Amino acid sequence: MIKAIQYVLAPAVMISASGLLLLGFQNKSSNLASRFRVLNQEKRVLGLKFKREDFEETRLVSLDQQLACLFRRAFFIRNAILLAYAAIMSFAASSVLIFAHMTLAINLRLIVYGIFLLGFLCLLAACVFMSLETRLYYQIISLEDSD
Repeated sequence: MIKAIQYVLAPAVMISASGLLLLGFQNKSSNLASRFRVLNQEKRVLGLKFKREDFEETRLVSLDQQLACLFRRAFFIRNAILLAYAAIMSFAASSVLIFAHMTLAINLRLIVYGIFLLGFLCLLAACVFMSLETRLYYQIISLEDSD
């Protein structure tokens, strides 16, 4: 029974790791939403002006570009968050299946391996999405710098 508990707890380490990554992803999502609101508000204010200076027209174009990039970033972050949750569910399911395998004497070894591997693949895909999001982040900064 002690051995079963040890095996069941092994995926818990991956759940903790996924949870830490998820915390960072959700923090980025929250910051991104705040930034999106600020830029959208600035765009609305400039858009309401009847007569705009040249630099304000340039700023409006820049705001449109930045908002489009932010929307793409939100897409990547959303996917990373969903994949991190899928990884956590996979690791939790593998824990339950390991317990069932050991206590009920049902051969679930291949299913456990498959679900555990699925969790790793989800985590890997989440990291790929966050890498893409980070690349976009630098594009937005370069747009802001060119104003």
